[in-house]
Amino acid sequence: MKAVVLNYGVGNLFSISSALRKHGLEVEILNEPKEADLVVLPGVGAFNAVGTFLERWRDELNELRKSGTRFLGVCLGMQVLFEEGNEGGRTRGLGWLPGRVDLLVNAPKLPHIGWDVLVEGTPCEMNEGLQGKYAYFVHSYVAYTPEKPAMTSVYGVEFPALVCKGEVVGTQFHPEKSGETGKVFFSNLMRWLKT
Repeated sequence: MKAVVLNYGVGNLFSISSALRKHGLEVEILNEPKEADLVVLPGVGAFNAVGTFLERWRDELNELRKSGTRFLGVCLGMQVLFEEGNEGGRTRGLGWLPGRVDLLVNAPKLPHIGWDVLVEGTPCEMNEGLQGKYAYFVHSYVAYTPEKPAMTSVYGVEFPALVCKGEVVGTQFHPEKSGETGKVFFSNLMRWLKT
């Protein structure tokens, strides 16, 4: 199975690619979308920069999604799946999930860096075995959405930690840096890709 990790000038490309390879995927890092079993939108960076980059590929990404390609967004990559974000100025996201991305409210300290517990929300095959497990987060912004996510976590406010909708999955946490919790997540991901 093949995965394409989109390189839009942010960090985290190699750690997520390495984790995907360890779980059996053939990985390419590319500057543009390409047909694959999985397209990965990695994390680290600012919403406005990534949203602007993805704007030029909006039609291609929508076509890939319609053709059955699966998508994984990690951290910032998950955030750009939503309608818009306010980091660095109001910017349009892909709009595949309803909601907007904004600063974490009532946070004891920003950025939120560290381990926090995952709590199951809406059942989804991606959250199997993750209830009560700790995952690693690095972020200051979260998605505010009217839909109940697959999993939540709390840091000042409850926020989506894992979202699943059709062929799209997003994690606010970094599965590639989450040890045993990450291994469970990637096992779920591989099973999902084979369905």
